[in-house]
Amino acid sequence: MSDEWKALRVIHSKGGVRIVNEYDPTVKIIPRTLNEKTATFETPTYGALFDRCEKVGLPVLGVEFFTYAGHFNGEDIPEWRTFYTSRNNVWGNEEGAQLWSNIGTGAYKEKNGRLWDVGSRISHQLRVCSRRLKELSDSYHSQLCSVVGKQDFATNKRFMNGYTWLCYLSVQSFLVDICILRDYLAEYAANFVFEVSNDSQKSSITTLSGLRKYVLRNLNGEDAIAEELNEITEGDGWLKMLGAYRDLIVHSAPLVQAERRLFAIIKTIEIPGGQLPCISCPMPKNPQEIFVSRANGSMFENFEEQFNRYTGIGEGEADYIDGLEYCHKALGMISDLANKLALRSPVKPQMMVFDSTNIIGEVKVSRA
Repeated sequence: MSDEWKALRVIHSKGGVRIVNEYDPTVKIIPRTLNEKTATFETPTYGALFDRCEKVGLPVLGVEFFTYAGHFNGEDIPEWRTFYTSRNNVWGNEEGAQLWSNIGTGAYKEKNGRLWDVGSRISHQLRVCSRRLKELSDSYHSQLCSVVGKQDFATNKRFMNGYTWLCYLSVQSFLVDICILRDYLAEYAANFVFEVSNDSQKSSITTLSGLRKYVLRNLNGEDAIAEELNEITEGDGWLKMLGAYRDLIVHSAPLVQAERRLFAIIKTIEIPGGQLPCISCPMPKNPQEIFVSRANGSMFENFEEQFNRYTGIGEGEADYIDGLEYCHKALGMISDLANKLALRSPVKPQMMVFDSTNIIGEVKVSRA
C-alpha cells in the first residue's frame, strides 16, 4: 500500500449512487448492477480514488469522511465536503467557507462590524448550502434504494412514492438557501467592493436586485467583477436562472405542491461490468418562461399544460434537467464567485486562534 488510508470515505455520485472505500484499496458501489452483482474496483492509493471514480463513469459530487469512533457510533456527524473535478479547486466550497470565516475574524480584530457580520454570514451560508446538497443527495439515495430489486423495475420508467416528495422538498430547500447566499454576496459587494456615492443607499442594499439597480448598471466595463456580475445576471446567465428557479418555487408553485405530477425517472449508468441503476428527478428547463407565463395568465389557458410546465414533463431528456446535478453545479459556480469576491476584501483574512484571551473557563481535553 503506497499511501496511508486516513479515513473511510463514502462518495456521493449522481442519481443516488454511493461509492464506499474503507481502509484499503477495495471500492464498493451501491446499489448492485441490474444483473444483481456487486460492482467493485480498486484504487492504487488513497488520493487516486476520485480520479478512479470518474474513470468508471461515476462523477464525484461530494464526500463523507469517517475518521474516528464518534463518526461511526453516532456521537458526531462525519465531515462532509462537496467536490468539483472540473474546477481549479476541487474543495472550493469548503475552503471558501473557511476563507470567509477568516475574513470575519480579520474584520473583528480591526473592529469592522459590518464586514465581520456579512463575512460570517457568507461563511455560514456556504456551509448551509453544502449541507443542503448532501440532504438532496441523501433523498436521491433513499429514493433509489426504495425501487431497486423490485419486479417492475424498468429503465426510463416514471414513478412516484413517498421519497419522491422528499427529493423535491430538498431541491426547494436548496434553492431557497443558495439565493440567501446570493443576496449576502450582493450585500458584501455593495458595501466593500464597489463605490456607491450615497452611503445610506449603499447600506440599504441587501439583495442582488438592489445591487443591480443601484450599482452594477453604472459600472459595466469599468470593473472586471462588475462586468462578470452583469453578464451572469442578465439573459440566460446562470445567476439569473438560479433566481428564476427560486422565484418559481417560492412565488409561483412550490415544487412539492404539484404532487399530482411529481415523479422520478429510473435511469442507468454504464460502468465496467454492467449497468448501474440510478434515478433522476426532473426540473423544468425554462423557469423564467414559466414564471412570466404565470404572471401574464397565459399558462392558465390550458390546465394540463400548467402542471406539465411546473414539473418539466416531456417525452425526452432534452425536456428537463436533473435536480441533483443542477444544484451541484450551481453550488460550484456560486462558491467560485464567493471566492473571487473574497479577493477584494478590505481586511486580511486571519485564522481564529484560541488562547487565554478568548477562552472562558477551564478547558478539558479528552483522549480516546
